Amino acid sequence: MNKVFVKTQNYSQFEEIAEEMLSPNSEIGPTLAMVTGRAGRGKTEVCKFYAVNSSALYIRSLPVMSPNMVLREICFELGGTRPHTAAACVTLIEDEMGRNRRLIIFDEADLVSIDVLETLRGVNERAGCPIMLIGEEDLKRKVEKRTRIASRIRRKMDFSPIAQGDIALFYSQALGMTLTPDVLKQLYKKSGGDWRPMVKVAADIERAMKASGTETITVKMLEDLLQ
Repeated sequence: MNKVFVKTQNYSQFEEIAEEMLSPNSEIGPTLAMVTGRAGRGKTEVCKFYAVNSSALYIRSLPVMSPNMVLREICFELGGTRPHTAAACVTLIEDEMGRNRRLIIFDEADLVSIDVLETLRGVNERAGCPIMLIGEEDLKRKVEKRTRIASRIRRKMDFSPIAQGDIALFYSQALGMTLTPDVLKQLYKKSGGDWRPMVKVAADIERAMKASGTETITVKMLEDLLQ
């Protein structure tokens, strides 16, 4: 199976928001964005793909992260160093953003404390760096409880369920396979709107096809695999 990235409607909307956050016009007004959606919708893959293909910084959170740990990670992504004090971190971030304004993508923001989110808000204002907070539904509730953060969210986005067209494109690119309408319908039902079941089933289909020597998947073969 080929490693592919499907540019879904979710990706297009994410990219549009990211570009707006980086636009010089965005310096007038707040420069925080919030992207939410349940696990499996492809948020992390979209974030990573965008970061790899742009100047954006991608930072994956951990539940144990303190505000200082987050500041040090931002500094490392910006300048390859992790200053020990928060003050030194903020100074470095200000200097680097002054030279080259870059987007910070902070993934799994729902897992960190409100103090971390407040720190990111402060860095956003002090250093003028746009920040996208990515997380599951809990992130919305955390942000809504803090007016200082909620009032500064410029753009919001909810990741939509994957569409049948996304699945068809994935199988075409990953396995070189054109799905019949009936098979596509079954796969869409199995997905539940999420990518993770699709990737697992694709691996199962690839093994089954290699074992049987066939180049197509039938509804019967798919039903047997899904049992």
